[in-house]
Amino acid sequence: MNIKHLIEATLLSSVFVGAISCKKDNNDNNPTPPDAESVYALGLGVTTSTATTNYVVQTSDLMTGDITLTGNGILQDGYRDYAFYGSKFYSIGGLGITDVNTITLDASDKLTTQTGLTFDLPNNQLVDVDGTGKTMAGVSMPTGPTVGLNAEFYTIDIASNTVSNKVDVPINSIYDTTRDWIFHTGFEVRGDKAFQTFYPVNATTYATQNTDTNYVAIYSYPDFVFQKVIKDDRTGPSGAFNTRSGLFKTESGDLYAVSNSSFSNGYSQSTKPAGILKIASGATDFDADYFFNTDEAANGGKIAHAIYIGGGKLFAAITTEEPTITDRWSDGKLTLAIVDLVGKTITRVANSPVFAGNGGRSFAAMVDNGKVYNAISADGVLNIYQTDIATATATKGATIEATFVGGIAKMK
Repeated sequence: MNIKHLIEATLLSSVFVGAISCKKDNNDNNPTPPDAESVYALGLGVTTSTATTNYVVQTSDLMTGDITLTGNGILQDGYRDYAFYGSKFYSIGGLGITDVNTITLDASDKLTTQTGLTFDLPNNQLVDVDGTGKTMAGVSMPTGPTVGLNAEFYTIDIASNTVSNKVDVPINSIYDTTRDWIFHTGFEVRGDKAFQTFYPVNATTYATQNTDTNYVAIYSYPDFVFQKVIKDDRTGPSGAFNTRSGLFKTESGDLYAVSNSSFSNGYSQSTKPAGILKIASGATDFDADYFFNTDEAANGGKIAHAIYIGGGKLFAAITTEEPTITDRWSDGKLTLAIVDLVGKTITRVANSPVFAGNGGRSFAAMVDNGKVYNAISADGVLNIYQTDIATATATKGATIEATFVGGIAKMK
């Protein structure tokens, strides 16, 4: 789905219904997996001229052969994004869908679905609170003042698959909504505080007329009492529409706010350089001594999508050339890169094609045993790419019979 169409659909709360036939049975339509130790789950999207349909499939091999929906798909109602914590793959509804399908392995190592986790508004992001896979924190933001006036924060007990508490925070206490509305771009919990990045946007035209400042809202945790918004004018806002690549936490507790203000990801103007700011461990203000200008760095550009891969590094999709207003919403001209947040360096991944991302959704990439797996569509073919972190070299893997990959996880 084109990113511009996706944002319009999101703000109108439209729900697309697929035209591809697939049994909606949680187990019977899944084949017995091959006799292999590994089991992976992938959220796949199939787009036609009228609709996008989402499925979750499983495979034992990401690097050879074909990953297909034939006899191997659990249909997901409406729009879906994905997260993975505590050996559970979460299929998260959006575009008016507020439920979350919790997908696990049964005793036969087949994917099975548990329902019952539902929010008042579509979820914007779920994060693992302490890395143990026991508790998640989440946030849901209304897409405009006609949808709602409160941000909703909640804690989820993974074992019981339930929301253990929910707190409403008036959005006009976070940002002056007489100027603009705000869209969520990143979320992290550190100790007794939660941090959120966002960007100001006109809720009707989607124009971004306030791009001179980076904002991070800070709340207490777990009660989510709003405390303050910190600001820094060395970059524009962190992240972009629905990408969840605005804020990352390292093992030491340092937080990094990643700004791109990129036309390709929906900004209507770009007034500050793309760059990264830091909130040091234990601090609740930006570090005045840290600034990483990714526009000017060697091998640099604007970081459109990223995941944290450990050791103070991001695995990212970064622009290969400066976007212009004619590139708006294209999420294009990207390549893979490894970003060293501490050393302030960017290493382009060898053998990565130049590609267009899946704008308007989280970055579907997974770290496993020194490798990162993500999917890239090049020359009309969708493939898994395996990137060796140590050598920053990509290898093309399995072919995927779908339009895009929305999520990927190693279940076993």
